[in-house]
Amino acid sequence: MMARRRTPELFEDDEDMIPIAEAYIHAKYKQVAASHGHNVANRKDVLEVLHSILPPVTSEELKKEEESIMKSLLSHEKNSADAIDEDDFVKSMIQNSYWKEAGDVVVKELMYFDSLHSYYTTGKPLLDDDNYDELHDNLTWEGSSVATMSADEIKFVSAVAAAKRGEPMMDDEEYLALKSGLKENGSWVVNREQDALEKNGLNTFMGYLHRSM
Repeated sequence: MMARRRTPELFEDDEDMIPIAEAYIHAKYKQVAASHGHNVANRKDVLEVLHSILPPVTSEELKKEEESIMKSLLSHEKNSADAIDEDDFVKSMIQNSYWKEAGDVVVKELMYFDSLHSYYTTGKPLLDDDNYDELHDNLTWEGSSVATMSADEIKFVSAVAAAKRGEPMMDDEEYLALKSGLKENGSWVVNREQDALEKNGLNTFMGYLHRSM
């Protein structure tokens, strides 16, 4: 009988990214909890974070991951539906099944992409300058196209990913205007083109998004 192939742990060969991923999840936890007037995130807050930090997945896949992570979190005595400990949440998320399955490049692109989107929409960064620069340099070295996206491209891809989760962030008129402007400028993101990493057979955030559409 053939042995089952082991799913690699996240950042096994890129350990410098682990503290950046932890800082990113801490920031997301705080950002969402604060947006609802909470010092400690509750179950609803945690699910909101989860929705925004997973790669683009179907609503059924998202629900399955929600149930798995919440079951793990609520198995700890100090956690309840009204208060989820921040450190427990970070530990649960850093090796969630979808991040591990998607792979290092997808997760790094997602963190970078979401950090820029947060900055453009709220004016507040999710990562400090050192972590942001290290993540950007890492993605540039990998050859990632996400590291060179414009603000409008990031906004467009954010809208597509949000719509895929069933949580639209703009109306149809705004979406079509944004898409039209990108087409006029010859942007590759509106044509579902493969980027260089995807053409070489690697998982990428954009590839994940295209396959889910």
